Amino acid sequence: MNSTAPVHGTATTNKEKALWLLEQLVPDTGVNNLGLALQVSGRLRPDVLGAALAVVAGRFEVLRTVFHASGAELLKETVPAGEFAVPVEPLELSGGPLAEDLTAFVDRPFPLDGRPLIRVATGTTADGDVLCVAVHHLVFDMVSVGVLLQALVPVYDAVAAGRPLPEQAVAPVPALAEPAPRPADLVHWRRTLDGFDPTGLDLWCGTPRGRQPVLAGESAVRTLGPRAQQAAVALQRAARAPMGAVMLAAYAALLAAHGAGPDLVIGSPVDVRGADAGAIGYHVNVVPIRIRVDLAEGFRPLARQARDAFLGAMAHAHTSVDELAGELPGIGTSWQTQLFRHLFNFLPDAPVGELRVDGMPARLLTVENPHSKFDLELVGSPARAELMLRHSRTLTPADAAALLSRFEALLVTAAQDPDRPLGETAGWSERDRETVDRANDTALNGRPATLEAAFTSWARSRPADVAVLDGDRSITYGELDAAADAVRELLADAGVRPAEVVAVAAAPGETAAALLGCWRAGAVCFPLDPGEEPSLQARRLTQAAAKTVLTGAGVRLPAGADLPAEADLPAEADLPPVLPLPEFTGTGPERPGAPVGPYGDEPPRDVPACRLPAGEEDEARSAVVEDEARSAVVLSHAGIADTAAHFARELGVGPGTGVLSLARPGTFAALFDAALALSVGGRLVPAPQEARTDAVALRAAAERHGADVLAVPPGTAPRLLEELGGQLPGLTVLVAGDELSAPAAKALLAADCRLHCGYGAPQTTGWAIAGRVTTPEDTRRGRPIGNTRAFVAAPDGRELPVGVRGELCVAGTGTALDTPDGPALPDHPGYGRHHRTGRLAQWQPDGTLVWHPREQTAADPAAGPTAPDAAADDTLVGEFVAIWQKLLSCEVTAQTHFFDAGGHSLLAAVLTQQVEDLTGIALQLRDVFEHPTPAALAARVRR
Repeated sequence: MNSTAPVHGTATTNKEKALWLLEQLVPDTGVNNLGLALQVSGRLRPDVLGAALAVVAGRFEVLRTVFHASGAELLKETVPAGEFAVPVEPLELSGGPLAEDLTAFVDRPFPLDGRPLIRVATGTTADGDVLCVAVHHLVFDMVSVGVLLQALVPVYDAVAAGRPLPEQAVAPVPALAEPAPRPADLVHWRRTLDGFDPTGLDLWCGTPRGRQPVLAGESAVRTLGPRAQQAAVALQRAARAPMGAVMLAAYAALLAAHGAGPDLVIGSPVDVRGADAGAIGYHVNVVPIRIRVDLAEGFRPLARQARDAFLGAMAHAHTSVDELAGELPGIGTSWQTQLFRHLFNFLPDAPVGELRVDGMPARLLTVENPHSKFDLELVGSPARAELMLRHSRTLTPADAAALLSRFEALLVTAAQDPDRPLGETAGWSERDRETVDRANDTALNGRPATLEAAFTSWARSRPADVAVLDGDRSITYGELDAAADAVRELLADAGVRPAEVVAVAAAPGETAAALLGCWRAGAVCFPLDPGEEPSLQARRLTQAAAKTVLTGAGVRLPAGADLPAEADLPAEADLPPVLPLPEFTGTGPERPGAPVGPYGDEPPRDVPACRLPAGEEDEARSAVVEDEARSAVVLSHAGIADTAAHFARELGVGPGTGVLSLARPGTFAALFDAALALSVGGRLVPAPQEARTDAVALRAAAERHGADVLAVPPGTAPRLLEELGGQLPGLTVLVAGDELSAPAAKALLAADCRLHCGYGAPQTTGWAIAGRVTTPEDTRRGRPIGNTRAFVAAPDGRELPVGVRGELCVAGTGTALDTPDGPALPDHPGYGRHHRTGRLAQWQPDGTLVWHPREQTAADPAAGPTAPDAAADDTLVGEFVAIWQKLLSCEVTAQTHFFDAGGHSLLAAVLTQQVEDLTGIALQLRDVFEHPTPAALAARVRR
């Protein structure tokens, strides 16, 4: 046939045009192609096959329908039978998996230039010949597969045997004309879809759906086990609903549990052939089924709602919702409708009979479609108790497998109690629960109950070991122990009682003695930075209601009538000599003849130990923090001890290990450094001021004192981190994942540094999640630290399973205690008091947690950061603004997003035509998706 002849075609329907628009986004693939394959046990005869195809194509008018595309126009015509031929090609076999060769053949695009929309090939394998047929969706659907086989095989058999063709095999079949929209159907769809907001359909798993469509797809298959099959039957009886409605309700609950909804519209393909069951063509309507999911209710009412919605949709399935284009706000006819992004396809029980071709046994082969037009499509096959999940590659195969597993678990738990609230169980599988529980099995055993007890044990057993190396001065464990006792006596003389706050402003070595002395007195230590701005110091002291302030040598704080009195920390010359002492066992008095502490032998683990200013992360990035003095974090003895014990084990800190400290006094980081070193017999090595910004000075301090472990404090200069590996190769480094750039991570790993990254929420001991890093991409991944448990929560507080984004929440001993000036932390039935961090995170299948950047908060678990286009004020942009305004009928600026303002693919096709008329430059539909504002598209046109 002559594809360049003048075209006298007819206009296309909305459904046909939507399929064509899709191809403009991915012109080099067969996104709209359908395929079938047949393997026979012997050899196929190409001449017979060609003759049989000519008969079948001549019989079915729709197979001879071709399309012509030009600009924004698409026309169709029917080629006379005598002028139409389907050549048989050789099937290219790569020697690899046959399924991949079949997919490659079917995925070749059909040019819409008047050529046939059916393609046939044969190939020879060790198991016999393979017949593969590819057909464009414009003239074919999945129901047509069976019709085509029933028509083709008898003709092939007759031609091969030299028999006359059966009469029914040559009877002409005209193209099926679908009826005009029925007014009653349109009324039904308007009423059903009234008020629907299509913006709430994103899932909280996989990659957030961006502006540019992701059409690559994959499939996952799962056979339901006996328990799930029995559960489905039981739910069918309990809800008095057909099996299709039960499966649809479970699908809706699964989607809602993963972030979609609660107001859902799920598409369901419906064959609208009616009495013309033997028609080939594109005769499927995807009807929208609207379901409102309330996770506070049980499965029974949801299944009944799904039943009614499903039956109502079937009763009005003959009218396509495409006919409502433009009537519903934000929803238009498009290659990918905004009305639904999830499909439900419940295949009827249709047993496949024995297939024979020319007497040879034959079997159907699956031809995988490498595309997905929707986010998810659940296909149920009750005859085989099989579920298939077709999904966009915004989801990983692990996500898809997990969704199918959770679907099965949902059926089982719902059948146990159909009225149990779905929010308690929906969305979880046994593997999810095992993964999260195993990750939260963080119990610490065999360590001292408090940091003071751990320190005292080392001080009594090895008093001559160095505890602090501060510049030229070294302080032994015995000396630090004596200084701590002197502080306790000083506080007793000052009338400090247990649980009262004692502020400390001193150098690191003096601060360590003050910490230990405060705890021996039962006081709450409040460390300050001696170099901090005086007015902020005064506000902190007033807010903390400190009983007294201990100051180190040369430190003076602001004076005021409302401020606590100062007391000088004992000078080294005033301390008694260090005497040999019996080894401390953790029981009995701390010194022979010394009084027992205020809480007995040791303080309870949940007693307040330290008060620190809240919001250190923010403070590190701001010169002045006005809200700092209004809130504080109070940490328990248990939290400090457990955090130190965990990281001593993870970082390999032990007796004699030098812990290099860059932290400013009075911060979480400074407390952590001291606790890490002094709890296990290590050495605290405060770095000089210049080392906080100079890697060379840092190396000098580390080499001078033999320090080999560094916990990087928040706010450290990025340049310093990048240079650190080169200056200190082999160093063990702990750094907040948010603070570490990819170049810095690469530099540290290249220098054989042992790199650990973590996340520390403000209402914790400074760290909550941590792990070893072996690649630069894993800097925001870790596990809960010792005696800490974590969970990921939905906005309504539900705990979320593996792979689902939500708000990171942490609980355990490291969580801050309640304070009079701060609100109580919320309580969880399974985790107890916990801190909601506001950060987006998700569990990984290996039991690690990934937390997202600060910019991605838990307020919108489904969202990705879309950068705005730069505005351009020129003539071309102004002309594009006018086109936008005409097509969208709304106020438009240079930055108006075409699709956010109500545009869809049909309008986008018109837009490309008008741009071509204006500029002479032909654009693809994908150009509009990639450059959706007047300013951006103008920049694209100017390239």
